[in-house]
Amino acid sequence: MAKFEKGNKAGKGRPKGAENKLTKAARDVFIETLEGQVDNIQDAFAQVLKDSPARYLDLFAKYAQYFVPKKTETDIKGELRGSFDFDKTLKKLRGEDDK
Repeated sequence: MAKFEKGNKAGKGRPKGAENKLTKAARDVFIETLEGQVDNIQDAFAQVLKDSPARYLDLFAKYAQYFVPKKTETDIKGELRGSFDFDKTLKKLRGEDDK
């Protein structure tokens, strides 16, 4: 049985972020199929909108999540030193500060 040797470049595996060939092929087939359904999808959305605007908004929001990046929440931990006047800072950012 062969041992791993330091510096051996053979067999290092798939590079980070590289897609599996089968996953890429399946995604390509799905995209081609979806592209052929554009007219049907538009017609279906129009019918749902006509029948139920509320259901249309729900459906559209679910559909859009695949095309619009989701917002993420970030926690910022820190400490403010001194006083902070939110209104003054907002006016300054808007260019309304009265110097």
